[in-house]
Amino acid sequence: MTMKRIAGAFAALGLLTMSSAASAAITVSATEIDNLYGTDASPPSSDLLFGQTMLLDFDTILNPLVSYTGNVVLGPQQGCCTASPPYNGSLSGDNTNYASVQANPAPSGLFSVASGYALKSFSFYLGSPDTYNTIRFFNGATQLAAFSGNDIWDDPNIGNANGARTWGYRIYYDFGGANVTSIAFESTQNAFEFDGLGGTVGVVPEPATWAMMIMGFGAAGAMLRRRRTAIA
Repeated sequence: MTMKRIAGAFAALGLLTMSSAASAAITVSATEIDNLYGTDASPPSSDLLFGQTMLLDFDTILNPLVSYTGNVVLGPQQGCCTASPPYNGSLSGDNTNYASVQANPAPSGLFSVASGYALKSFSFYLGSPDTYNTIRFFNGATQLAAFSGNDIWDDPNIGNANGARTWGYRIYYDFGGANVTSIAFESTQNAFEFDGLGGTVGVVPEPATWAMMIMGFGAAGAMLRRRRTAIA
């Protein structure tokens, strides 16, 4: 096999690998009741499941590689029973800042990672969940998955919350090897309220890096073949 063919084979393998990762299924891997910051007190560090860490809590960006654009509510809200998300089943809710996506415009909440990086897994705390909330996962401009209503938390034991303010859940997503560069939060009615965005962030090789790696593999293969021929 010539070096050109070897490089072509590795290129096809690399494209297949990247394509497979991009099309991998995104699923709900776990749901925890009333776990806003994990098992330890705020500020959170590494107390989430599946090796995740807190990335952003709307009071502080805990990881410099992530950002959020959208409506952030300064907690606590004034008046009875209006603060949200709830915590530990309390109507007083969370006293820190949280995101509140309104019905118009949509999407009005976007969580993103810096160029050259991607989310490898994700979790967030959803307060007073509603069936009209929607979360979408993207790799660049390509939508990988979308969950709305009860599919967001995908737990038959939770059922239809219908905006119950005493209900709050930390929801973990498994990306199945996919690279997620942004997550959009939408709602057709008021509102989609959440906090405590966690997950894992990793480096995504640039196309030029993939090309150099493939060329290196091809060159190594060609050298091995020449060595076998010389020995023979």
